[in-house]
Amino acid sequence: MAHAAVVSLMHNLEQIRHGDGVSDPSENILLVPLLEKLSSLLSFLEESSQSSREEVKSLERKIRDAAYQAEDVFESRVSDRLLSKQQNLSANMPSAETYHLDLQKIMTEIDTIVEEVLEIEDVKGEQNLQPRNLLPSGSDPSGQVNMVGFAQDLVQIRERLCREQQSQLQIVPIVGIGGMGKTTLTMNVFNDSYIKYRFDIRAWVTLFEQYRMRDILLSLLDDFVVTDHIREEDEELLKEYLYKNLKGRRYLIVVDDVRSIEVWNDIKMLFPNDKNGSRIILTSRLRDVADYVNSSNAHHQMRYLDEEESWNLFNEKAFGKENCPLDLVDVGTKIAKNCRGLPLLIVVIGGLLSKGNKAKDYWEYVAENLNSIVAEEDDRCSEILNFSYKHLPSHLKACFLYMGVFPENYEIPVSRLIKLWVAEGFLKPHELKSLEEVAQKYLGDLIDRNLILVHQKGSINGKVKTCIMHSLLRELCVRIAHKEEFLCVKSKYIHIFAEKETLQRRLSIHDDASQSSNEEDMTMQSMSLVRSFIYTGWDDTQLHSYYYFGCRLLRVLDMVGVELKLFPDEILQLVNLRYIAITCHDAIPPSIALLKYLQTLVVEDPWGITIHLPEEIFNMPQLRHLKLSQVSLLPGLFSPLTDSDKSFILENLETLLNVQDLGKTKHFLEKIPNVKKLGIHYNVTMWNVYDIHLQKLETLKIVFESPTNSIFLRSITSAPSLKKITLDHGRIDWEYMTIFGMLPNLEVLKLRGFAFIGPEWVPTEGEFLKLKFLLIWETDLEQWKADSTHFPRLEHLILQNCSKLVEIPSDIGEIQTLEIIEIDNSSLLAMKSAMDILEEQRNQGNEVLQILFHQTKGRLYPLKYGVEQDESGHFHRRETKLDRLWKERHAPSGSIRSSQVGSAVGGNARAFSGSYSSTKELTLGEIESEKRRQKGRNVLEEIDFFHMF
Repeated sequence: MAHAAVVSLMHNLEQIRHGDGVSDPSENILLVPLLEKLSSLLSFLEESSQSSREEVKSLERKIRDAAYQAEDVFESRVSDRLLSKQQNLSANMPSAETYHLDLQKIMTEIDTIVEEVLEIEDVKGEQNLQPRNLLPSGSDPSGQVNMVGFAQDLVQIRERLCREQQSQLQIVPIVGIGGMGKTTLTMNVFNDSYIKYRFDIRAWVTLFEQYRMRDILLSLLDDFVVTDHIREEDEELLKEYLYKNLKGRRYLIVVDDVRSIEVWNDIKMLFPNDKNGSRIILTSRLRDVADYVNSSNAHHQMRYLDEEESWNLFNEKAFGKENCPLDLVDVGTKIAKNCRGLPLLIVVIGGLLSKGNKAKDYWEYVAENLNSIVAEEDDRCSEILNFSYKHLPSHLKACFLYMGVFPENYEIPVSRLIKLWVAEGFLKPHELKSLEEVAQKYLGDLIDRNLILVHQKGSINGKVKTCIMHSLLRELCVRIAHKEEFLCVKSKYIHIFAEKETLQRRLSIHDDASQSSNEEDMTMQSMSLVRSFIYTGWDDTQLHSYYYFGCRLLRVLDMVGVELKLFPDEILQLVNLRYIAITCHDAIPPSIALLKYLQTLVVEDPWGITIHLPEEIFNMPQLRHLKLSQVSLLPGLFSPLTDSDKSFILENLETLLNVQDLGKTKHFLEKIPNVKKLGIHYNVTMWNVYDIHLQKLETLKIVFESPTNSIFLRSITSAPSLKKITLDHGRIDWEYMTIFGMLPNLEVLKLRGFAFIGPEWVPTEGEFLKLKFLLIWETDLEQWKADSTHFPRLEHLILQNCSKLVEIPSDIGEIQTLEIIEIDNSSLLAMKSAMDILEEQRNQGNEVLQILFHQTKGRLYPLKYGVEQDESGHFHRRETKLDRLWKERHAPSGSIRSSQVGSAVGGNARAFSGSYSSTKELTLGEIESEKRRQKGRNVLEEIDFFHMF
C-alpha cells in the first residue's frame, strides 16, 4: 500500500503548501523538496509494482511506513493549529521547533529510502516480463452470459425444469467446486426467455455460512411481493406469506450455495407441492447435500472444461472477437491447458492478458509460472486470485482492497463508492480529469478485470449504478488489506490479529461485530491513527457511535446505520474530515464550517423533517456533495453577492439534493455555479421569473408540492447541459412538454405520479432528438399521437399505471434504436398495441425489439447510502413511527388480510421476444384475468376481449 500512502501524503502536502489558512507560509517552503522526493518514489513504485524481488517488497514497506509517519506529523500539526485557532488556545500548540525536528526526521528517512531506490537496478526491465493487464468486462449478473463449453448443460437443466410429464415438485441440484460456474449456469437458466414465460413466479436466494431464516424469507418474498407491513411481521407470519403466495402457482426457486443438509432441512417446508410443475434449483459445493435433497434423481455435476473448450474460453477472454496471433497460439494453448479446465481460472488469466504486452516471452513467463499456481487443486482459486491482485497496477490496488469494507454480497452504490475513494485521498490526480472522473476510470478498470461485477446499470449508456464483489475476492481483499495495514474489518465471522489492530488506517465494523465473543475493546489509543470509520448495518444501541471519538485524524465517517438524536459535537473536533454520512434528527450547526476540508456531507433523517441550511456552509470551499433529507434555505442565502463575497461561492459543489425554497431569487444559484446534480422540492408560491444559467447542470429531479406553471418550467430548463430529468407530481398539461422536447442534450426523462396530466399528448417534430429513455408512471393520458420522427433515438420505453391509454402509437416500433418496451399494470388496449407492434416488427425481420409485461409489485427504494442491507444484498430502511402513521392515514378503509398480499401484486416480468401465435392470447389472458380473478372481479368481458385478437 506504499503507492496509496505516498499519493495521500502528497495530497496533504499540496493542500498545505497552497494555503490551508492555518499553516505558516515560511514553513511551507520546506515542503517543496519533500514533494520532489516523494514524486520520484511514486515513479519507482509504479515501475516496480509487479516485481517479485524481496528487496523491492521490503523497500515498498519502508516507503509505506515512512509515508504514514509523515502523514501523522503533518495532519496532527494541521489539526492542532485549527483547533487552537478555534478555541484561542495558542499555548497548547506544539512549538515550531518541535515541528521542524519532526520534519527533519521525515526528510532524513525519505533521503535514506531514495538512496536505497537508486541501488536497486533493472527494476523496470524486470517488470516487462510480468503480467500487468486488464480483464475483459464482466457481464451484468441480471442478464445472460455467453457460457463457453456449457451450452449443453443449459439445455439439460432447462429440459429437467420443463418436463410436462413430471408434475410433482422437482429439485434439480447443481454440484461443483467454487469457480466451476454453478451460479453462472443457474443465472443463465433463470433468465432464459422460455423459463421466464413458463413459470409464474421466479425467486432467488443465496445462502451463507451463518444464515438467518428471516433474511431468507424476506429475500424470497422480495422477488414477487414486499411491503413495509410484511417486513415488520414475525418469522412465522413471513413463512405463511411465502407459502400462500407460492400455493397454487407454478414457481421456480433458486437456492444458491447450500452448504449443509441442516440448511436444507430448515427451508424445505417453505415450498408447497401442488403437482403443477414447480421446480427448485439448488447449487452446492457438496455432493452429499445434493444426494440428500434429491435421492431419487441424479444431480447435475459441473465438469472441468476439456482442452478445446478451455482454449475457446481463454481465446474469448484474451482476444474478444479478434483471432489469436499465430505466434501466440502455442503458448496460449499451454496457458489454457495449465488452467486445468477451471472456468474461473481461465477467465481471470485470459482477462489478465487481454490488454497487455502481446510479446511471446511475456506469455511464456505466464505459462511457466502458472504451473506453480495451479499445482495444488484445492488452492488454485485462492492462488489465482492472489496472482490477480499482485499484478494489478499500483494505482488500482488500494481501490481493490477498499472493497473489503463492505459486507459479503453487499450491493454497493457506485455514487457512494466514488465519494469514499475521493475522500480517502489515494487517487492520483490527473491534469484533465476531476477526482470523480479518475475514480470512475479506476472502477471501470477493475470491472474490466472481472474483480468487481456490475450488478445494476443506469438508464442510459450502460453506466454502472451498483456493483458487487465475489465472496472469494472479498475474502482476499480483507486478508491482504489487514496484512498491508490498510484496513481492519470487525465482524462476527472475521478474526483478526489483535497486535496488528492499532496499526490499521481504516476500520470497518459490521453490525454483527458486537456479537463477537473475541472482539477487543476499542480504546482511544487503538483508534488514534485511524483515518476512516465505516459502520455497515443498523445499530439500535448506538454503541458503535462512540468508537470514532478517539479518531482525532479521521477523514471518513460513514455510519448512516447509527440513528443519532443530536448532531454530535465530537464530530466538529475532527477537523480533518472529508466525508460525513450519518442519520440524525437534529439541525446542522453553523459550526459545521469548522470542517473546512469536508467534501461530502450526507445527513439522513427517517422522519424527513425539514432542516435549515446554515449560511456558514459557504465557508466550506472544498464541499462537493451535499445531501440532506429536506433542506430549507435561510434568508441570508438569497442575498446578492458583493465583490467582497466572491470567496463565498461553492465552486466545487457538484451535488445538492432535496432543497426547498430555491425559487425566491436567483442569487443563491449564483453561489453554486458548477452544480451538476440538483434535487428540488418545488412550491409555486415561492417562484420568481428568472432563468437558471447553471452551465454544468446535468441531472435534475423535481418533486412538486403543488401544481406548477410554465414560468417555472422554462426557468428550470434553461440550463443547457441537462441530460436527465425526473419530475414527480407536477400535474403539468401535456402542451408544455415541448419545453422539455427542445432541450438539446436530454437523454433521460422520467415522469412519475401524474407529472403530466390531460387526455392527449401530441409531440412536435424536431423535439427529443437525443432522448434514449422515457418512463411514464401513472397518468390519465388517453391518446398519444406520436411517430418515429418524434423520438428518433429512443432505446427504452416504460409505461406503468397508464390505465387509460388507448394504444401505444404503432409507429413507435419503427424507431430503429428502440430495444425494449416495458408495460406494467396498464390498459389492455396498450398491451394489445404493444403485441401488435412486436408482431409487425418480427414480420419485418426485427429480432432486437423486446416487449416486457410486468405485474406490479411493491418495491423498496434503497437509501443511496444504505441504512440497512440483508445478506441477499437488498437494501432496507427500518420503518419508523412516522411511516406507520402515514400508511394509516393514506390506507384505504379496511385492513389487508394476509391472504390478499399475493393477489394484489404479481410475479416476475415475462419477456416476449420470439415469434407469437395463439400463445399471445393465453399469455395476456393469464396476466389480466388472474389479476382480476384474485381481486374478485368479473372477468367475462376481459375474456371475450382477448378472444378478439
